[in-house]
Amino acid sequence: MKLKLCILTFLLSNLLYSQIKKDSLFKKDISSLVEEMEFMYGYDQLLREYTIYKTFNIAVTDSIEKLDSDKIEAFKNNRKFASDSLQSKIWKNYINPKDEQHTKRMIEIIKKYGFPSNLRIRKYYKEKFENPEFTALLLLVHSPKLYWEELKNIMKKEFDQKRIDQCNYGFFLWHISGRKSWQPLLDNGYIMVEENGRSTLKSTCK
Repeated sequence: MKLKLCILTFLLSNLLYSQIKKDSLFKKDISSLVEEMEFMYGYDQLLREYTIYKTFNIAVTDSIEKLDSDKIEAFKNNRKFASDSLQSKIWKNYINPKDEQHTKRMIEIIKKYGFPSNLRIRKYYKEKFENPEFTALLLLVHSPKLYWEELKNIMKKEFDQKRIDQCNYGFFLWHISGRKSWQPLLDNGYIMVEENGRSTLKSTCK
């Protein structure tokens, strides 16, 4: 009994030390980390939006996304590529390779600092985000399938250590499970509700 208690105490002490160390490193490097992740996020969003709207002008894309769905579709139809080959090249040469590079970098960041949720970032970083919608989670949900199992193991530990909340964890699992079923969301903080005669998923997290 004493041996088990000693082992448990040792394990808990190691876990606590690891968490404190990661938080300390995170605080120390927060500015450079946010700067790097914001760049990755911006690249990710800008290139994907280009394949939809065929423009790098953020003012244009932001204004389009405020329109109703019919007008958005009409704009997309008017901005279609003359050939699908360029769109394919953008994905093959610019988006997919960077998705893999960003995934590798995010795995490094998580292992060293813990998952950089916006809640954790805001504990130490007081500047405004360049993009108010910034979230490091998006860089994980766009990860190549090759990294899904590794990420599942990594993020399960982050969830257990409360560095990612339940709803974001469920959203992550839903994406890297191929978005084939709502179950990862329903198991992690989401409920199905009826709104205006339609079934809608709703987060229960704060």
